[in-house]
Amino acid sequence: MDRSVEEYQKDLLWQTSLETFYRVAYAESLMSSVLQKWKPVDSAIKSIVTVTTIASVMVGWMSWGSAAGKVTWLVIAGSAALLGLLHVILKISDRISDLSHNAQYFKSLRLNLERFIYEMEVNPDFPLESFKDTFEQYREWLLVGSQMLKEDFLLTHRHRQKIQNKLNQQMGDMIL
Repeated sequence: MDRSVEEYQKDLLWQTSLETFYRVAYAESLMSSVLQKWKPVDSAIKSIVTVTTIASVMVGWMSWGSAAGKVTWLVIAGSAALLGLLHVILKISDRISDLSHNAQYFKSLRLNLERFIYEMEVNPDFPLESFKDTFEQYREWLLVGSQMLKEDFLLTHRHRQKIQNKLNQQMGDMIL
């Protein structure tokens, strides 16, 4: 293979590897940030439903004979039911499970790409063909991971921009 063609292909591999690394890091950051938003909501709703369910039983048992007791019970039981339904309707547990899986998937891919880029860096005479094959596998994993991603109403344009700006700061001149 002509040296200039090989150098061009290595440069291209470098460029596309760094771009892919950035995309993977961005996807991982998005999934992790949304996961961090959903976890407290999940915990809060589960805690409130637990407390209000127990309070509902106690209030009903202690003051069922009075009109105020029945209204208090209705408010407490209704709140618990509403929050429980909201939790199910929003599929919060499923969201958390999916986001956790996706964040872990992209973290694993990012770490593999980090190692791949490091290997190219420490050995500038890396064997082009085997590295191209490895990189193609990583691109395939990115495609699979991208297809697993689901839209989430917490992933607003503003939130995406915030994550991207933070990632750009963290990565410095590596990509930009």
